[in-house]
Amino acid sequence: MTRPELEAIASAIRDAENGTTGRIAVRIVPEANVDAFERATAEFRSIGLHRHQSSNGAMVLVAPKARRFAVIGDRALHERVGPAFWQQIVNGAQPYFARGAVRDGIVHVVGQLGEALKMHFSTQTVGPAT
Repeated sequence: MTRPELEAIASAIRDAENGTTGRIAVRIVPEANVDAFERATAEFRSIGLHRHQSSNGAMVLVAPKARRFAVIGDRALHERVGPAFWQQIVNGAQPYFARGAVRDGIVHVVGQLGEALKMHFSTQTVGPAT
C-alpha cells in the first residue's frame, strides 16, 4: 500500500475511535494462502486487544493476495451489535475488496465499526435535561 493509502486508513481509525472507549486495529497481510478469520483471531490476541479494559476492540484483517478478509470484535462489542452486524459489515465491504479497492474497503469497515462504537461505547456523557 502507498503512504497516502495507509494515512487514509490511520485517519479513518482515529475518526472511528474518537469519542469512544473502543479500539480498532487493521492488519494487511501479504500471504496468498491464509485463513483470514484464524489469522485475525491470532493477531487480535497478539497485540493484546483481548486485554482492552472495555472488551470492545475490533480487528480488521485483509489478505489481498488471498482475496480474503475478516472482521472480528471482542465480547462486549459483539454482545451489543449481534451477529447481523458482522454479516452486514462483510456484505458491505465485499464489493470493495472484490474490485481490489483495499483502502476503500478498509475505510468502509472502520467507519461501520466507528458508528457502532459511538452508539454503544461513547465517552460522551449526557447531562440532565434542562
